Amino acid sequence: MAVSEQWAFCGVSELQAALSKGDVTSRELVEYFRARMEKYNGALNAIVATNFDDALAAADEADQARSRGEIKGPLHGIPMTIKDTFEVIGMPCTAGSPSLASHMPANNAFTVQRLIDAGAIVFGKTNIPLFAGDIQSFNKLYGVTNNPWDTSRTPGGSSGGAAAALAAGLTPIELGSDLAGSIRTPSHFCGIYGHKPTHGIISGRGHIPGPPGMLLEPDLATPGPMARTAEDLNLMLDVLAAPGPLMGDCWTLTLPEAPQKTLGDFKVLLWTQDPMSPIDGELQAAYDELAGHLKAQGVEVTVGAPEGMSLATFVPTYMNLLGSVLSGTLKPAQRRVTAVIAKIAAKFGKKMKLGPHVDKLLTGMTQVHADWLKNHEGRLRIARKAEKIFDKYDLVLTPVVQVPAFKHQPKPAVHKRRLPVNGEQRPYTELFMWIAPATLMGLPATSAPVGKTKEGLPVNVQILGKKYHDKTTIQFAALLEKSFRRFEKPEGY
Repeated sequence: MAVSEQWAFCGVSELQAALSKGDVTSRELVEYFRARMEKYNGALNAIVATNFDDALAAADEADQARSRGEIKGPLHGIPMTIKDTFEVIGMPCTAGSPSLASHMPANNAFTVQRLIDAGAIVFGKTNIPLFAGDIQSFNKLYGVTNNPWDTSRTPGGSSGGAAAALAAGLTPIELGSDLAGSIRTPSHFCGIYGHKPTHGIISGRGHIPGPPGMLLEPDLATPGPMARTAEDLNLMLDVLAAPGPLMGDCWTLTLPEAPQKTLGDFKVLLWTQDPMSPIDGELQAAYDELAGHLKAQGVEVTVGAPEGMSLATFVPTYMNLLGSVLSGTLKPAQRRVTAVIAKIAAKFGKKMKLGPHVDKLLTGMTQVHADWLKNHEGRLRIARKAEKIFDKYDLVLTPVVQVPAFKHQPKPAVHKRRLPVNGEQRPYTELFMWIAPATLMGLPATSAPVGKTKEGLPVNVQILGKKYHDKTTIQFAALLEKSFRRFEKPEGY
């Protein structure tokens, strides 16, 4: 049976309905997405490794099981790709590094196994920056990934290949990971849906970095779902969220369902302006239009920063702890050099225009454990103070980053890069500012489409919720999807 063009942008529920009715088979879907990849991936370089032999064998097994009335789970027979930071049996897991080009995992990452156990069929890996360490997706091993909306621009990072593949209809769903906006920012740049979960509810076992075989669950970072609909985010969250390997057999996890059923049931704080990271005027225009829509729907909207808080409340501590996470692979000599650079940055950072609190990042990369504990205590105190926000509001809406998708900028070094914001050249490192509060406090944050710029580039909003209330941020995104904006496919795909 020839596979219709309609499958490219279908959600999981649509594909499952088609599979159940016999309109298509899992084998045909795998073959279809291979054909899509062969047609469009050359211009995008989103998918960088494949294993169609095993995928087709798994699809045949899924089709046979379906014919017997045996369904493994909600993803039964659904093809998908996986970000190349997650270990998948049968494909290399390189994290964009030539040093790992031959790394063939013996086991699936915890999250990958959860998806496979739910019936998913993994056929490919998507591109990232070297060791997931940039807001653009390029590396010496696989090259540069382009944005389907404008191939001269980045799809973001580090889950840039994932976002590009989704936007171009090369995969129905994706598994991303987020430490510094790595799900939220590519989703914004490509106009798709992405969810950074509450920290700790989805295991990072089998994710690189850290090094292959690491048992530790990293601070700040978390895997999370990426999709073209809020419904698919929720479905994937139900599959992925579970007690991890370090928790043992006695833990259970139950995420509360969203009590709000309509937009009018929400009270939200819309926070879009802060002197630490002014946002592009076209983003502000999209958020102003969003505010008007929400008010028309009966949402109680308050505009401004959280009372007594600003980005300066969160960013210094976030940058310090981020530095600690990034320091794990430093060699002794590199650590000594970084310590010297940190002191220079602390003294001359403003004159050098390094960006907000880059010195804190460098200090975090070389600090002793006692200093980490002090900053961790600071994080907990900030989080306790911020709890009062959610006594007053159900959600906080913010920009994801300060700009829409920007032109490829592989050089110079990160601290020397600049991005234009309202006619002013601003530090590239401001890309870490608006994502900082949710990551620092481990809060759920959903990135959802809300508009476009005059050039037709996507604009997303970041939806922050109370800890463990992931389904509330996704529910708000779903209600926006029905009444305001949703994913739109780029022209030509």
